[in-house]
Amino acid sequence: MAPFLANDKPIICLSNDHCLKAIIPYSPSSTDLKDGAALSPFEEQNIDSWRYRHLLGTDKIGRDVLAGMIHGTRISLLIGFLSVFFTFLLGTSSGMLAAYYKDEGIKVHGYQIILLAVTTFLGLFYLVYDAIFYGFNLWMFLWMVIMLFSINMFWVLAPPFRKKPGKYTLPIDAILMRIIELRKSFPGIFLLLAMVSIFVVPSVWNIIFIITLLGWTEFARHARAETFSVMETNYIKSAQILGISDFRILTRHILPVIMPTLAVLVCFGISGAILLESTLSFLGIGLPVEMVTWGKMMAEGRQMQHWWLVVFPGLAIFTIILSLNTVADYFQNRTQNG
Repeated sequence: MAPFLANDKPIICLSNDHCLKAIIPYSPSSTDLKDGAALSPFEEQNIDSWRYRHLLGTDKIGRDVLAGMIHGTRISLLIGFLSVFFTFLLGTSSGMLAAYYKDEGIKVHGYQIILLAVTTFLGLFYLVYDAIFYGFNLWMFLWMVIMLFSINMFWVLAPPFRKKPGKYTLPIDAILMRIIELRKSFPGIFLLLAMVSIFVVPSVWNIIFIITLLGWTEFARHARAETFSVMETNYIKSAQILGISDFRILTRHILPVIMPTLAVLVCFGISGAILLESTLSFLGIGLPVEMVTWGKMMAEGRQMQHWWLVVFPGLAIFTIILSLNTVADYFQNRTQNG
């Protein structure tokens, strides 16, 4: 099944002889010069059949609004779900580890601290350098983060280093709290605009990267607090006495208990990321100029001369945020009731 464009009309072909026409016969970037630009949904249109009617009108250069909204839905959901996925992984894992080991749970040697510092510095340096000068690459980012996390965990938790504990304690809980306090000391909008201006090539992945860096601390803070409360229960203490591995306790006994609370944060995080992407698009920063999004469509109609460019994307943003907040309320009530 391969999609292609024929005369600016998207068609999906199952084979060389059998093709299915798309429901919307316009791509988000194609212009309709026959009907003209800034066409209202209720105006008379020069069309051969109702299939080619611009159901939600056209923008200032003749692009179909409904096709743009469908394309904008993909961009908004991609940014919302992927950014929250990365913030969840980074924030939850760091918060749970900090609460589980606290400030005295890990004893390390001096050379382990040096290895941790060197590895972290080099990893962060190459991540930022590659993102700024060569554009954000998702797979390179994931590969570098996984390698950095794995190497650091090896320096700390590998059996050769754990046989004889060192004399220095690794206060990961205090380190995490200082990082969270440092992040909270700067206004989020200031950091957002500063980081957007750093990237040379605007991209969707840049926005995902920025939202991840700004939002993981919320997941870390809540995961830490919830893990602290679960650690006081008898079944966790019994599991530790029985010699069950720390990884199994964290993933099989603690994480399922705190997931309902984290699910509320996930829903609110997705809606916040979508709203943030729409705000940046409305301001015209962070994303490529040619990319069609809900925020850019609203920016074209902000003078209210073309009401449909504001109403329909605004309704889409309102609907998806209301739906996610409703799901968050469901998880919150479920957590409170038990």
